[in-house]
Amino acid sequence: MRIFTALNGDTLRIIAKKFRVELEQLMFLNPHISGTDLNIGGNKVKVPFWAVQNRNLTGIPSCTPQVPGKLQNEFIPLVSIDQMVGTDYDVLVVGTGAGGGAAIWRLCEQLKNTGKKIGVVEAGPILLQTHAGNLRTFTGEYFLNPKISRPIGHFLPDLPGAREVIGLGGMNLFWGLASPRMSVSEWFDYPIDRKELELYYNIAEQEMIVTKTKYPLSDAFLTRLWEGGFPEATVTPRAVNLEPAKYGPVVYFSSISFLASAFMQRPFDLAINARAVQILTDQGKVTGIKVMTPEKKAYELKAKNVIISANAFQTPRLLLSSGIRGRAIGHFLTNHSFLRSSFQVNQPLRDTGNSLQTIHLLIPQTENRLDQIQFDISERYKTLDQIAQYHVETYAFGKVESRYENRLFLDPDRRDHYGVPEIQVHFSFSEKDKSVIAQLADRINKAAAVLGSSKQPEICAPLPGSDYHVMGTCRMGDDPSTSSTNRYGQIHGMSGLYIADNSVLPNTGAANPTLTTVALAIRTADYVARQLDV
Repeated sequence: MRIFTALNGDTLRIIAKKFRVELEQLMFLNPHISGTDLNIGGNKVKVPFWAVQNRNLTGIPSCTPQVPGKLQNEFIPLVSIDQMVGTDYDVLVVGTGAGGGAAIWRLCEQLKNTGKKIGVVEAGPILLQTHAGNLRTFTGEYFLNPKISRPIGHFLPDLPGAREVIGLGGMNLFWGLASPRMSVSEWFDYPIDRKELELYYNIAEQEMIVTKTKYPLSDAFLTRLWEGGFPEATVTPRAVNLEPAKYGPVVYFSSISFLASAFMQRPFDLAINARAVQILTDQGKVTGIKVMTPEKKAYELKAKNVIISANAFQTPRLLLSSGIRGRAIGHFLTNHSFLRSSFQVNQPLRDTGNSLQTIHLLIPQTENRLDQIQFDISERYKTLDQIAQYHVETYAFGKVESRYENRLFLDPDRRDHYGVPEIQVHFSFSEKDKSVIAQLADRINKAAAVLGSSKQPEICAPLPGSDYHVMGTCRMGDDPSTSSTNRYGQIHGMSGLYIADNSVLPNTGAANPTLTTVALAIRTADYVARQLDV
């Protein structure tokens, strides 16, 4: 966002022509201006950061505005750490994944008509400008590139499949888009009223454009599941925009969309390649953070409030290495047990419709079934006898108990190149977890038979950690002896320090965690914004 001072005689309509932007967009950015043809000389006007006033020798706006060279390689406005040092931020957000992006967006929305200062630091570079699925050239091998995702499971033998993405947008650049709400049976682990979180689920789903997309074939397969003993089966809610003319050009949602929406509300300072290495505190209150650049140059940034959204591995690591202690910090490490399978089913052509889209179906967790099965069903070929064969991929998750002994801790023998102690874990499945896994395998076999598979599917168990659903390492709760944060995500006993990522989740049962993380991050941002008005 740029701020332009209108000249005498300028109107919004004239400024729109000068900067070659849509008048409607200019009206949206400047709700304080009541008309499009009013003389607003001397007033401050917000224009998009890409807008350029370019005139040729005639004084008439050029037909081909030139983009400044800096923005050719930066799709989002950036500042340097040097520029941030002199600012006393009202809120500083560390990390730009799903939780960080949601918190930034909500803060900008809530504080858009104020002079509050918002800063953001991201440890990594710009990797992509959108969700990887929006790129035609993307393949799964791209994610596994060590320059894109870090295989931290090599150092965590109890979670050998664990990986993380350090870059703008984080793991949310590659997430699977499934966005179910947590089962009602899991509410007992949360210190929040169910109706309140449902409000924030609604806000999250609206901003992420979470929908259930049905195709003609969906009903045929759903009917098989309903009649076969899975009455709870439904279309998978996914963060996918199928109306780009209405909501924007992006199809698959990622945290990059949160950041873009935030900039449309108001400007904030964003620095990349700025690794937070220490949380700065004084007498029980946060005062800022210490960051380092890849060149190992250290800076101290001042802030009245800090929101850590670094992921469920890096957030407790940063807390512990900063000397912030709490009995539960790093403990109660939770993820999902994870099974994958594939099989083939046949369907008469008369029931398939004309769509070749992949069908996404879901058997959610229930009070008596502590697992969830996702189905991706895609057409392989049509036979001469009017039968279509479909390939079915399943992604099945089981609930894992939250146990104190499953923990993350600092490794005294290893430090990274910034001098921060690396992490290690102790993790194992309980006997109850193993029972859930066995039952989940049986349910996959039953569902495959119900859908029409002529033989049992091939089921495999990916390495622990490859579900990428790690959570709980800074869980919220009312009791400081069994939780790290209070009900608003604020670290117990530390004023102004908040957590907004998967680590704050006590559990999500068998449901994918992203939607719940986003809902809680928005709620935390609302709370922080209210505190700034006190």
